[in-house]
Amino acid sequence: MKQFRFEHSFVDADLGFDGIGAVVVADFDGDGRPEFATGGKGGGFYYIYDYDPSANVWTHQVVTTAISPNVGATAVDMDGDGRPELVCGEWGDRLHWIRPVDGDWRVHTVGRGLDDPHDILAGDLDGDGREEVVVREKDGRLMIWQAPDNPEHEWVCQVLAESLPGDGTSLVQSDDRMDIVTNVGWFENVEGDGSRWERRSLVPSSLDWHPESRLAVADVDGDGKLEVVITESEIGPARLALLRPDGPGKPWDAEVILDRDLDLRALHSLQVVDLDGDGVLEIFTAEMENGKTDGVDSVPKWFCLSPRQGGGWDRHVLLDENIGTHSAVAADFDGDGRVDLVGKVWRANPENGAGGRNHVDFLRNLGSGS
Repeated sequence: MKQFRFEHSFVDADLGFDGIGAVVVADFDGDGRPEFATGGKGGGFYYIYDYDPSANVWTHQVVTTAISPNVGATAVDMDGDGRPELVCGEWGDRLHWIRPVDGDWRVHTVGRGLDDPHDILAGDLDGDGREEVVVREKDGRLMIWQAPDNPEHEWVCQVLAESLPGDGTSLVQSDDRMDIVTNVGWFENVEGDGSRWERRSLVPSSLDWHPESRLAVADVDGDGKLEVVITESEIGPARLALLRPDGPGKPWDAEVILDRDLDLRALHSLQVVDLDGDGVLEIFTAEMENGKTDGVDSVPKWFCLSPRQGGGWDRHVLLDENIGTHSAVAADFDGDGRVDLVGKVWRANPENGAGGRNHVDFLRNLGSGS
């Protein structure tokens, strides 16, 4: 069986605040390594955390304390200057575009009328070379927001669906178009220019999948076809399944890899990534705190799933220190060529590995063996 070695340390062991979301990974300072952005409520904040591998130290930059970002956020370059900006919703009805200006950050409100914007992603949906922003409300609308020539002005909203249950959204390049994949269907960009969308079946109804979910799209098994990995993100016991296409118009075949008998809780982190550099993708997921686990009878863990030759999956525990996470992401934060993991809690358990405090965590990839 493969072995994965990760070393845990705190990015921030006493974050404070509440309802921590708005995760974005991008190279905001142009040093060739990604940074980790997150924000939330409890007073309102948005921070960018930057790792210095030579000193083994994380520092943070305050982007703003003027807003309370919601769960969804993404990196964009709307002004075309080659530097990433941020787009996020908030606990309120506004959509914000946040850009760096002379060493500081400026918040522009570019849309209104939102209700719990949980999923926010960016991609070139109409093929014009400029990204649009997809916003998905929890138990609400699926929308595309397009910036005008001057992105400081109000953006234009197109509603693709008025009411979708739950959450869980991804963008995927499919042939010569970019599609939107959700927990309740694959939205095909029929003409490739965003002018016509058709919703295709995805999750079989026989699974009775909880609508609050995370999903990722990738060629997981190396067969040249895209699969969808989906988790149940807010309940326990929670499941993780791999969906494979079963012909046009049909729900996809489902392989439940992590089932209810494991009593896992709220798998709100999901990444499909090659953690050991062998060219084979692994599936990363992890459990939340926030009362989904309690830190006493149910202790949160971080996992990865590696495919076995000949079929089946091995489950590896990457972290078992009573540290839960929410929307954790994978990237090479220390620049050593190996993929690391960074996550943060939504809200801490009173009993956890950080003394009951909110925290941001770094799992540094030390390499692996067989």
